[in-house]
Amino acid sequence: MSEETKGNLAAIEAMEAAAFRTGLMARRLLAEHPDLPVKEFRPGFVGGGCAELHITTDCFDDARAWAERLGLRAEMKINSYLVVSGYENVYESCTAKGEVDGVAIGVLGTRIVEGAEREVWIAERDEAAAEEPGQTSGGAE
Repeated sequence: MSEETKGNLAAIEAMEAAAFRTGLMARRLLAEHPDLPVKEFRPGFVGGGCAELHITTDCFDDARAWAERLGLRAEMKINSYLVVSGYENVYESCTAKGEVDGVAIGVLGTRIVEGAEREVWIAERDEAAAEEPGQTSGGAE
């Protein structure tokens, strides 16, 4: 067997081992936290023996609960995007990243920001952007 083939087989074995560890972690988390909802468990890229598990939830609060249980720091951020009609969708995301027993964990949950909360966020964002240096505003400086 050539050295190249041996190297490729070693890489495949490392990838398989990482995939196995990722699967074990997903099963463990489901067993240890049956009360926490999960929309999807997804393995990350497992090349080079790196085990990754991404947990997606249906809502912002569930992602925050997973982060708390796993001892991960949750980060909340509000973003927006325009749809074809020109309407601006505003959403808040909760993300957390860290490691649990050698497996990299990522958590994500979102919620739609609607009504008055949406309008206030857009107004505050636009006001802050107008005050940034280099931004053109209606008044003279």
